[in-house]
Amino acid sequence: MRAKLTVATAMGVGLALSLSACGGSSGGGKSSSATSGGKSSSASNGATSSLPPSAYTKAAYASVKQGGTLTGEIAQLPANYNNYQANGLLGDTQTIQNPLTPAGGGFTFNPDGSYKIDPDYVTSAKIVANSPTKIEVKLNPKGVWSDGKPITYLDEVNNWKALNNTNPKFEAATTSGWDQITAVTKGSSNYDYTVTFKTAYSDWVGYVYPVLPSTVTDTPTHFNTTWASKQYPTNGPFVISKIDASAQVITETPNPKWWGRKPKLAKIVWRVIDQSSIGQSFVNKELDVVDTQANADVIKQASGRTDATLMKSGGLNWTQLTMNDSKAPFNDVNVRKAVAYGIDRTTFAKVVQKGLTVPPQTQGNGILMPGQKGYEDNFGNAYPYSTSKSDALLKQSGYTKGSDGYYAKGGQTLSFAILVPSGTPTNAQRAQLIQAFLKKVGIKVTLNTVPTAKYFSDYIQTGNYQASSFTWQGGLLPVSSSEPIYYPANGGSNYSKITGPNQGKLWAKALSNLDPTSRLKDIDAIDKDLTSYVAIIPLATSPLIWGVKKGIVNYGPTQFETIDWTQVGYTS
Repeated sequence: MRAKLTVATAMGVGLALSLSACGGSSGGGKSSSATSGGKSSSASNGATSSLPPSAYTKAAYASVKQGGTLTGEIAQLPANYNNYQANGLLGDTQTIQNPLTPAGGGFTFNPDGSYKIDPDYVTSAKIVANSPTKIEVKLNPKGVWSDGKPITYLDEVNNWKALNNTNPKFEAATTSGWDQITAVTKGSSNYDYTVTFKTAYSDWVGYVYPVLPSTVTDTPTHFNTTWASKQYPTNGPFVISKIDASAQVITETPNPKWWGRKPKLAKIVWRVIDQSSIGQSFVNKELDVVDTQANADVIKQASGRTDATLMKSGGLNWTQLTMNDSKAPFNDVNVRKAVAYGIDRTTFAKVVQKGLTVPPQTQGNGILMPGQKGYEDNFGNAYPYSTSKSDALLKQSGYTKGSDGYYAKGGQTLSFAILVPSGTPTNAQRAQLIQAFLKKVGIKVTLNTVPTAKYFSDYIQTGNYQASSFTWQGGLLPVSSSEPIYYPANGGSNYSKITGPNQGKLWAKALSNLDPTSRLKDIDAIDKDLTSYVAIIPLATSPLIWGVKKGIVNYGPTQFETIDWTQVGYTS
């Protein structure tokens, strides 16, 4: 089942945390992918990251057939259709809503994560002051919610008030970004306004367009409960026309209030399918598209369908080894570096991604994803697999290797335990691989299995552990969402429990830099600093692999790119 998104907003701008990334050990089948372009990157340490950031068959709008139905799968119906409410932030809810509301919040995102204004929603968004940041926004006056009410500055005002964490009666899933706004000021009409932030704020793009109508955000009751079992008014090319709770099916049809170009599809259907059955459902042609969740068994099934292909792009989920750097043995930076040199990350990726029919996908950056603009494999370049370098660092710290093959100092064997949540074989597999690699360099690793329900609350969040491997999810606006992982040391998401002496000023510089190009240099400087003291050890990314029926165009797996649902359809 898809993990509940715990940090990300509807734009996917955050970093969501989950226990594991999918993988498998079965053999794969034949596959092919059509790419929409975007720069691929090469990882160091022998691994390749050759998957494109987007993978689908492109076709011009005029060449797409009018009509047709696209059927996809979800794991469950929404717990609350307001996906900004605490119970509503599910990945499946966002899947359902992507055709209904602009995923980019008034902007469209390119394959590399860069963005531009979406003229259907915003005609202008200008920086009129740098510090504090002020953004002058002009809405497209043709824009209306699906109930016919116009989209105005009042929607932005109510969004801000509901999501800025000043009224606890609004049970918001996240207040990130919205809590940085100090004012929304009406301009010369109801369709223009100025958003003022507390300070210079480089990630402003995610928070200057109203993501929800006032019918959701005007009162806590409307926000929390009114839309628990029905869809709120939306503003995209499609609307939900039927929710069949008994059959577990949601049907979407073109939005009669839509002011943009006419969508090509006549219908979109989302069917709740047990995740153990999605591969067979795709083979049985009950589905036109299936997200394999990077599961080797599902990939093998999907590749057997003769009228479909596998589309493969880079993904957002990345696994890593987090060490509690405030406690021995990881309070010694040389030990952390020795562990980094001692893990063969290429082989690690090959093993955990066996059966995925893709080259090994290593992760070499603590902020950006392969394929994302500005990505550099800083970690892979700094710590190529080298048992000799690992040995040298441990000896430098006063360790000597005993007859048992393990290093020791002061009569204490160099060892640590990796925390593993019970019932998660992918987590156990990662821990066992790390255990085997580090045995070769003389570091003893044990596995400490704990109840999954207590894994985060009783161990990770409290610092009651030595090391663990879980999954982070990259996002579109990586600066503000990544900072809590590394700074400050006592931050709620900084599970390594330390930070570097330069981190504060480096993050502040990146967050205050409003120029997208030069900000990439700031991000690179942060990541190089993280790498220098081994804040965490990035390991591998999980690719996106979809089965897609032949003839479907302009739809498939993407890391960052915004899908234009008006041109999704079938070739004519």
